[in-house]
Amino acid sequence: MIIDIDSIYSFHQLGNRENQEDSRYPNFDHPSNDNAAFAVCDGVGGCDKGEVASSTVCNRIGEILSTHKNTDSFDDNNFQHVLNHAYKSLDKVSDSSNKGMGTTLTFLAFHSRGAMAAHIGDSRIYQIRPGEGIIFRSEDHSLVNALLRSGNISPDSIKDHPKGNVITRCMSAQDGVRERDDASVVNLKDIAPGDYFLLCTDGVTGKVDEEELIELYNSDKTDEDKCKYLAAKCIDSADNNTAIQIHVGLVTIEPQEDSEDELFVEGQEIVKTAKIETKEDSVHDLSPLSEKTQSKLKSFFNRLFK
Repeated sequence: MIIDIDSIYSFHQLGNRENQEDSRYPNFDHPSNDNAAFAVCDGVGGCDKGEVASSTVCNRIGEILSTHKNTDSFDDNNFQHVLNHAYKSLDKVSDSSNKGMGTTLTFLAFHSRGAMAAHIGDSRIYQIRPGEGIIFRSEDHSLVNALLRSGNISPDSIKDHPKGNVITRCMSAQDGVRERDDASVVNLKDIAPGDYFLLCTDGVTGKVDEEELIELYNSDKTDEDKCKYLAAKCIDSADNNTAIQIHVGLVTIEPQEDSEDELFVEGQEIVKTAKIETKEDSVHDLSPLSEKTQSKLKSFFNRLFK
């Protein structure tokens, strides 16, 4: 599968905050269409320098994936490598002045078998198909979402809930007490020409609801105007607000991907049935490698190649 990008637009706004704690990769309002990996982070910790955490994670992801192409392979192991190094980068910049810092993460990488989406916290990713609506939406790691899933609150009470800013997972430096939080990961294979992907912080989702997103991406506005519309809606947000909008162009399915599909004859017609692959297309949690696991792997490979 080759997924070409038709356009990429982005915005990164302060909102009604004195400090910018959101970060993005690539850090441009109109990145090159050659980019195939993206990240949006929202720093948490306030005076504990959430902006340090968010920029550190985005910068490290950018360093690792600066040469990643949409034709490259990318799987759970690759993302685990990226996640592990992003966490390590937080350890390196952690000191007494920013001890409580942390960040959410929303991540997307196009590759030869689809698009990998991953997140930690309540920054969100959407896949929107004009004419059909929202095909995929990440599920927030937040207290209100946990309360909703457990049936303790109704969907109508989410927006103005007093604990709406409480998240249940984030990326933070190792403190020797708690385990690092997992990322929820899914490999998306149902990708069609014209699809939009939107990575954004809660400063955006707090101002623009999903019905408005569907209407916007069904409209005949240009891609640039669609992004500008979102930015204008969020300009006076109570929080920082950042988004990356990616418009999918041509999607090419390479013949070799179907080489193992089952073939059977129905009448005079050859019918091809694709194999069902559940793991790649289902959301699953992925942990960064622990120091103990890394040490064991290093020892194993040292013995193997001695």
